[in-house]
Amino acid sequence: MISGDLVREARKRAGLTQAELAHRLGTSQSAVARWERGTVHPSLETLRAIVRGCGFDLAFHMSRADDSSVTIIDEHLRMSTQERFADMMVRVRAAERHRQAARG
Repeated sequence: MISGDLVREARKRAGLTQAELAHRLGTSQSAVARWERGTVHPSLETLRAIVRGCGFDLAFHMSRADDSSVTIIDEHLRMSTQERFADMMVRVRAAERHRQAARG
């Protein structure tokens, strides 16, 4: 339901009612309601037009996938509370040393 949430968020940020957005887009209020409920999933181009009708732009970019945090999370889930705390303290101390070294 990401597209529905995006439509609703853009409309609300623009201070528009469903009827006002529909008028701007040349469609019906019920179509806007279906998008927001997730009953109908607009195409990417339609979604961009909807957001633009609210006065915003929808920008995309591609980047390499990075699952490194997933590995760290999995490791921490296998640890006890005490082990997670100890690991966090090691990281905090390392960050402090790094900051001090950067200051000169």
